[in-house]
Parts: sequence; structure tokens; C-alpha cells
Amino acid sequence: MDESRALRRAGWAGAASVVLLVIGVALGYLVGVDDPAMSDSDILERLNDDARQAAAGFAPPVLAAGVALLLWFATGLRRVLDRLSGGDPLAHAVVPAAALFGGLMITGVSLDVGSAFAAWSDEFTADPDTVRALGMSGQVLGLTGLIGCGVLVAVTARIAQQAGALPMWAVWVSYAVAVLCLSGFWSGGMASVAFALWLIGAVIVLLRMARPTPPAPAVPPQSAAPETTRPPPPTTSS
Repeated sequence: MDESRALRRAGWAGAASVVLLVIGVALGYLVGVDDPAMSDSDILERLNDDARQAAAGFAPPVLAAGVALLLWFATGLRRVLDRLSGGDPLAHAVVPAAALFGGLMITGVSLDVGSAFAAWSDEFTADPDTVRALGMSGQVLGLTGLIGCGVLVAVTARIAQQAGALPMWAVWVSYAVAVLCLSGFWSGGMASVAFALWLIGAVIVLLRMARPTPPAPAVPPQSAAPETTRPPPPTTSS
């Protein structure tokens, strides 16, 4: 497989990861508790709703598939960063940063929907206070995972700035997104939205860079100019 095809597939994997991550988080939110002020009756109603329980059951596998595709995209992005930086070791932080985000995100959503899974068995009596604690723990873990997103964005912006591969406004916007992600716990949902938009932009850039460059037109060799035959010098008669 040539490099351009591998980068195209990595780019499309990144686009699909955005969709699956959004769907996975939305499914988990159906039974999750992200507001500790929610009343006990509302919490129990969310947990004991069969439709919500069934929908939330798809959240972990959908989210895991999205994280796997994100790691695929990060691998292609690292290859591009290696090429731009000439082998800078900083580019190797991209894949572990994506793995940190994915691992904490899956753990957070699993904590959020764990009580609903237990209530589905009809052998567990949900305690609203326990559900609140698990829900807030899942939210804290998910927001902490945005630190990995901040590292991914910052490394990409730094190498792109050094190589002059992006306009300066795009570099500074990336730095702003990185700061939001690093302070994701206090920025609420703004950091998640900002990273999703940045990821879509990174996918577009990666797909453009994956286009095969047309070969340079062959220049025909210049033939040597034919030597002009000079007439022999006139002979003088003695």
C-alpha cells in the first residue's frame, strides 16, 4: 500500500471517529447523571426506563470503536508530522495522547452507565446518591481525558508552525484549542466542541496532504547544436 492511500484511510478513520464518539457520548447521557442537583425521582426514572437502558447498552462498544478509529487517525497524523519535522521525537507523543483520551473517555462513560446496567438486571436497587457519585466520577474522568486532546493539538500545532505547513491564524487557533482542552474540567463542554471542530479540520488537512503529487513533466534532453561546417581557407598560388 502506498503512503498516499494509507494517509487517506487514516483521514477517513478520523472523520468516522468524530461521528462515533459523539454518538457514544450521547447514548451514555441517556442514563448518566451530570448534575448533582437532579432530584432523586428523576434519577430513578432515568435508570429504570427500559428504552434508555437498551440505548445506553450500545454506548461502550460504539465509543470503543470511535477510539480505535481515532488511534488509526493519530497514526497517520504522526507519519505526516514525522515527515514535516524530519523525525522530531515530539511527534511520537501524538498516539499516546489519543490513547489517554480514549481510555479515560471509555472509563468515564462506563461509570456513567454502570448503574443502568445493574438496574436492568432487576436485582439491584439503585441509590440516587450512589448514582450521583458514579455519574460525577465519570464526568471528571471524561473531562480529564481532554488533557490527551490538548497534547495532541499542541504537538501538531508546534510542528506545523516550525515547518511552515499551516497559516499562522490556524496555528494560533490550534494553540487556543489546546489551552481549552488542558483546562477542560473548568471549560465545561466548550473544550469538547472545540476539539471536535479541530479534529474535523485536521482530517481535511490530512486528506489534502494525502493526494498524490503529479510527477514532474519530463524535460527532453537538449541536443547538441550541430557544428557548422566552415569552408576551407583559400589557397594562395605560389
